Amino acid sequence: MQLTPQEVERFYSIWFPLLHYVNQQQALVPSFPAQWRDATVAPEVVLPLRDALWDNDALRQAFIAENPARLPQSDLRLVESWQHRVSGNFFIFRHLKKYSIFLSGEDPVRGFGVLGLTSAIEEVVGPQLPIYVKAVLLPFEDRIIYDSLLSSYPLLFGAGYRSSLNDTYRAMQERGGLITKLPPGNQSSSAESIRTSNKKVLSAFQKALGASGLGSMKIEEHISTIARFADEYLTAQSPARMLLDMTQEDIEGYQKLRTDSINLVSFKRFVWFLRDTERIDWDDAERLLRAFKQR
Repeated sequence: MQLTPQEVERFYSIWFPLLHYVNQQQALVPSFPAQWRDATVAPEVVLPLRDALWDNDALRQAFIAENPARLPQSDLRLVESWQHRVSGNFFIFRHLKKYSIFLSGEDPVRGFGVLGLTSAIEEVVGPQLPIYVKAVLLPFEDRIIYDSLLSSYPLLFGAGYRSSLNDTYRAMQERGGLITKLPPGNQSSSAESIRTSNKKVLSAFQKALGASGLGSMKIEEHISTIARFADEYLTAQSPARMLLDMTQEDIEGYQKLRTDSINLVSFKRFVWFLRDTERIDWDDAERLLRAFKQR
């Protein structure tokens, strides 16, 4: 959940010269060390330099062009990659073995797997979650870190809000999963991502059918019907689509392709499931159900 000592040294060996350069250009604090080794700097000294850096991308570009610290090209490329940083407010939602999960505080919600620097993020913010923080997330090769500063807001979240965050996290996972590198690329539309999403949705549908008291044979029949629809029709579209994005036109198009009839009961149960778990909009679900009644 954190960088290795060698990676920590690499980050700060870039970060300190960069902030030192910002201070040379803008004189925001009395002094800032040019080297990380044995340097102790209070967060309130780092903060104005960090804010100035991210507010004016020309400073970062000038640092790369001038290279006052004589950094190797690999480190300059890392600084260049920081154009893909993500700034804002985040809920630190969960600590996992590989990283901590940050959920963005605006719509559409995105989830990021973020590593700590010298310590795991859990050690920095504590185990009591969620907490709401202001942060800047940075690419670090094929992973995500933060820029050494986390500012937390003194907010307490009740059970209802925590439940809402759980639903948000579930929906985010089903629609593409966590972002674990920056820039993320077109993860949400990849065939693998769509298959993963459909598998998760079908697993939840299966559990819901079981909880409703249906027998195993009926459950298998409904799951097979929807899985076949996803595999034979939705993933064959251009672009391929997830079960969560199915429309009435999709069902009608699938029915036309089939030489046999489709099990509309399975589709009704699936739409009920999507509606009742708020995976699709209520009005959209009702339109689908009304269309089924007309058949």
